[in-house]
Amino acid sequence: MLYLRMKPFRTFIFFAAVFLLIALLALLIPEKGIPMGGKAKLTFISFSDLSRPDSLAADQKVAQLMEDFSLSDDPESDQGTDLLLLAEEREEPEGEEEEAEIEKYEPQVKPANVDSLKKAIHRIQFPEDQRRLLYPYFQKLDQIASGRTRHTRILHFGDSQIENNRMTALIRYRLQKHFGGSGIGLMQAIPLYSRSLAYDQDQSGDWLRYTYFGKRDSTIMHKSYGIMGAFASVPGPTKAEKWPYLHYKFNTARRSGQVSRIRIFLHSYVDSARVALQINGTIYDTLHYRDGFGLADYRHPGPIKEALLSFHLPEGGRIYGISFESGGGLQVDNIAMRGGSGLIFTAMELGSQKAMLDHLSPGLILLQYGGNVVPYMNARYYQRAFKKQFDFFKRVCPDVPIILIGPADMSLREDGVFVTYPNLEKIRDALKNAALESGAGFWDLYEAMGGHNSMPSFVHADPPLASSDYVHFSGTGINLIAEMFYNAMMLEYKEFEKERISE
Repeated sequence: MLYLRMKPFRTFIFFAAVFLLIALLALLIPEKGIPMGGKAKLTFISFSDLSRPDSLAADQKVAQLMEDFSLSDDPESDQGTDLLLLAEEREEPEGEEEEAEIEKYEPQVKPANVDSLKKAIHRIQFPEDQRRLLYPYFQKLDQIASGRTRHTRILHFGDSQIENNRMTALIRYRLQKHFGGSGIGLMQAIPLYSRSLAYDQDQSGDWLRYTYFGKRDSTIMHKSYGIMGAFASVPGPTKAEKWPYLHYKFNTARRSGQVSRIRIFLHSYVDSARVALQINGTIYDTLHYRDGFGLADYRHPGPIKEALLSFHLPEGGRIYGISFESGGGLQVDNIAMRGGSGLIFTAMELGSQKAMLDHLSPGLILLQYGGNVVPYMNARYYQRAFKKQFDFFKRVCPDVPIILIGPADMSLREDGVFVTYPNLEKIRDALKNAALESGAGFWDLYEAMGGHNSMPSFVHADPPLASSDYVHFSGTGINLIAEMFYNAMMLEYKEFEKERISE
């Protein structure tokens, strides 16, 4: 076998020649590439690409965020920064001794240094002369904590960024610790994800799930989907007359799994509908319903560890949502719509949405949309269309404050480098204008995380704060974002407290 050896000088000459050839190609090929037919084109790295600032230049910003806010992939972790402290002594309303014991022995979230954290917090923006937009809701929170009001809730709507209780979970946990309440709130009867930290679920019968957002089933001719934009189709009884059921085992070690009240929002096609509830292995009640919208509302005298919900709807029916709650306190609902733009509320049938909202009686609404329309939608059209959604909520939930959370940074690959989508800031501005013009607050998630080209820094952080799709956050990253928003909201609460004390 013949081996060829190159002397060091010849090796140097060889690589120098290769480099000169590459440099020549970089100079001769146009910056925009050479068209190859259709959408294809031949491109080559340029000297400007080699000298452009690295797309991870926002690392310093991310490092500062990681230092100012805590990091954990568990939304119920007590390792965190928080502008509020649990009250050392709190008089609990009569009949809630068990929840009082939970409050008493839980460790506190780490208090934040208010002065230093104020510099890191990206504040919520409010319309002119409406800086106190959240004050009526803060009054409700104080009334719950003192026992003067029994309950209130927050509805958190969003796209896939909040799927499976991402972001909502941390906000819920922190608020419930301070102001009372437990439970995970609204859930779809047949969720997209089978894994929940609050409970385990199984079911019998041929249940089907339908959504108004994303890809709609063309066989569904009506538009009655409820406020969650989805419903589960209840199967009829089997030949053995067995009722289809939904079975839940709650993780009572977590606050989100501590439940004493179950509410089922449903629609029956006949007057002879029945729902049987077996709690902790014992049959407690069978509820009867007429044709149309109905609410099954069951309160248990103690903790619910296991629930079997059996449905006898002879002609079938719809389950718009099931809420797992405490007897009182604050509920925070996660209503995620994968692929949604937030424009469906005015398109769906009003009746089932309003019926649910009337029973839920929210005190605050959070909307978190925009990411799904960045690649293709005209910003002016989106602004006009989103203002109609604000009009919808003002009509069905008058005097309820709304905060719109804007889209995060999103990256696409361009000439080998991940950069912010060119339309993103236009969509962000459209949402901001729609919110402020409609009398709502706006929290700029894009700027809070670092602005232009900040997503690559989140992807390459240690631990990673975003996934390799350069769109979605990791579990740790979404908790970081949730904590940033939570503290932005609590900063407004601290100012509310100061004004109240000075009066």
